[in-house]
Amino acid sequence: MAPIPPPLLRRALILDVVLTLLMLGLSLMADQQLWRVIWSVGALVAVLDALLASRLLDLKDRG
Repeated sequence: MAPIPPPLLRRALILDVVLTLLMLGLSLMADQQLWRVIWSVGALVAVLDALLASRLLDLKDRG
């Protein structure tokens, strides 16, 4: 598997943060409990992906 270039990881990290904020906003504005859960789970997945991208960037910076 080819290594992911750092600029692409930085873009993914920014996109994950934006998606997290968007999904949390949608979960707060949702009327039904099911949609709140769906948007909250999506936000959690985006946070986990952001943590993974951050970890990969840290490993690339260290060498």
